[in-house]
Amino acid sequence: MIDTSPNRANSTPDPASITAPKASVFVWVFLASAVVAGGISAAGWSVEPRRFAFSYVIALTFVISMGVGSLAWLMILHVAGAVWSQVVRRLLENLTRPLAWNLLLFIPLAMNLSRLYVWADSSQRTTDPELMRKAIWLNPPLFDARSAFYLAAWSILAGLLCRGSTRQDTTGNHELIGRMRRTSMWGLILLGLTTSFFSFDWIMSLDPHWSSTIFGVYFWAGSLVGSLAALILLTLGLRASGKLDGLVTIEHMHELGKLLIGFVIFWAYIAFCQYLLIWYANFPEETRWYVIRRSGNWNELSWSLLFGHFVTPFFLLLPRANKRDPFWLGFIAILIIVFHYADLYWLVMPTLNTESFKPHWLDLSVAASLISFYCAIVAHACRTRPPVPIGDSRLTEALAFENP
Repeated sequence: MIDTSPNRANSTPDPASITAPKASVFVWVFLASAVVAGGISAAGWSVEPRRFAFSYVIALTFVISMGVGSLAWLMILHVAGAVWSQVVRRLLENLTRPLAWNLLLFIPLAMNLSRLYVWADSSQRTTDPELMRKAIWLNPPLFDARSAFYLAAWSILAGLLCRGSTRQDTTGNHELIGRMRRTSMWGLILLGLTTSFFSFDWIMSLDPHWSSTIFGVYFWAGSLVGSLAALILLTLGLRASGKLDGLVTIEHMHELGKLLIGFVIFWAYIAFCQYLLIWYANFPEETRWYVIRRSGNWNELSWSLLFGHFVTPFFLLLPRANKRDPFWLGFIAILIIVFHYADLYWLVMPTLNTESFKPHWLDLSVAASLISFYCAIVAHACRTRPPVPIGDSRLTEALAFENP
């Protein structure tokens, strides 16, 4: 039975009647923002190339985390066979579309390796015993090759799942569900390994004398939370514009809210585990990394992460009513995305400014450029296909989903 209260659609639409939204002006607005912010950032690159490099690696890692997190959710839901999630599956596919552009966006980073990583400086590698020991792994050619492999693998995985979903729209072939599920099974293993090594290479190696075996899981947890918040914002935006009328109900939003609070807790658990293990072992070469982030005004950012990324979202998501209220869900999603970016900033920038937190206008312009570009690609993807997989035989059941 389908609830006909004001919070739900009054009728379940016929999948055959669902079409792709018309062209949106948002694509051009986001592209224009990306070009303007990109031009400002390019000017900053010529003046302060090292600061640009650090701002760029943070912003690029952020948009990559959104893509790989969405890809992870897409494959998890395929493997789990979660019927209710069919109404947001296409939106997750759209959120993975920017992954295909990351090889191009990697070029500025590859051009600035020596400004970011001490191990990329040949003079440093020959004088530092620790860098000499790790040189077989931490060297520019192998770093570039590994990065290209990670970015290409994620793009191919996303492309396989999106292509299967598009084919299903036109053919209604039920066998494609099993094919996408099998792809997701081995794809999750590949994604888990590559994202872990990616976080080691791009972020942890900024300080090659420090290491954490749980760092890959920490990055994975942040990506899952951030991408889920992005999915909620995209869904709420399309619902508000009327493009998901009768497709995504408050019942589906409630389910997304439950997932969000669960993975907010998971992120906090992993963050605490990493801190506790390093604090308890008390090795100087490990604790130094946290000492920097607990000194000066970096300490203030550290505490803000605790409250902004965990405590506040956790308590706001506890009431059932808030998980069913678009305003509160949207507010919490924005809060989590902001603090996910702050988390990456906290991981990266103390390598450049060890004494204190010093914001710079390049941080804003580079982030605005890459995030606007990401949003433009997602907005374009949203207008090229129906907002839900109309060829999936489970869609009718998904549309009628109700929380127990």
